[in-house]
Amino acid sequence: MRRKYDWRDPSPIANGIMLALLMPASVPYGVMIFASAFMSSVMKYAFGGHHNRIFHPVATAYLLSALCWPSSVLRYPTPSIFGSLSLSSSLTDALDRSFTHYVDVSLSSSSWLDILWGRLAGPMGTSCVVLILICTIALYCFRDVPAPVLFSAVATEVLLFIIFPISATGWQAALYSIVTGSFMYVLAFMVCDPCFTPSNCFGQTLYGVAYGVTAFLLRKLSGYEDSSVLALMIVSIFPSEFDRLAIFVIDNLDRFRHFVATSFREYQIYRRFKKYEKLPDSTEPEAVESEEPTPETEETQGEESDQGEV
Repeated sequence: MRRKYDWRDPSPIANGIMLALLMPASVPYGVMIFASAFMSSVMKYAFGGHHNRIFHPVATAYLLSALCWPSSVLRYPTPSIFGSLSLSSSLTDALDRSFTHYVDVSLSSSSWLDILWGRLAGPMGTSCVVLILICTIALYCFRDVPAPVLFSAVATEVLLFIIFPISATGWQAALYSIVTGSFMYVLAFMVCDPCFTPSNCFGQTLYGVAYGVTAFLLRKLSGYEDSSVLALMIVSIFPSEFDRLAIFVIDNLDRFRHFVATSFREYQIYRRFKKYEKLPDSTEPEAVESEEPTPETEETQGEESDQGEV
């Protein structure tokens, strides 16, 4: 297109890595080539580049691949210690559903050590909880992720899973809500993307809450195991609307606070002056006192009359 490419732009490499880590280790190369080409050409270039995106390109490419090749994208090889996979495009070993699918159906017998280290069937980059936690803490310390989005989304997801559990209950439901369904991976690396997050702090909180609620509803009602990616597709359309809503709410709260402060001040003034006696009514007849002339007044009147004659 005869346009100069900015080699300092890391978004192509970052998007490629995020897309690959959302895929299973057994995904055919043709699926990855198609998803990468669709992500770069359609979801980025057709909309005007990196800063003019409407949908997140990684989420869109992954969802399109899952719809076109569900048996290759939504089936995962069983992990094994010191195991290896063939580098050929087709895998002959049996593929299985993800750990998230079985957790939503019934309680899991996997140990917490396996869950923390990611020795479970699932996408390549979303299973290891320890690595995702380390990366999230590092991004938060470097202020690359907005804290309102991160904490509001986690709090919303945990609260919804505790109140409306899917399979586990109590603290197990809270932990499953964080470590399954690619929730933390999508939240840390894709939802908190500065290109999609609102600029207002209150708007960022609403954005995180909306992401948590949408991901929970999709997972609860539809049973889709990677509902976090689809939830990102939905909420990433409305960051500017969240900013407008935040400004509207803040302005009305300021007006309400000003009204309450003014009313309270007027009430204090009313209580303070209520103790004083009422002033006499103007309609009551006033007693007219007859003033008798005194010798002093007679003298002053006489002097004034003499001066007038002179």
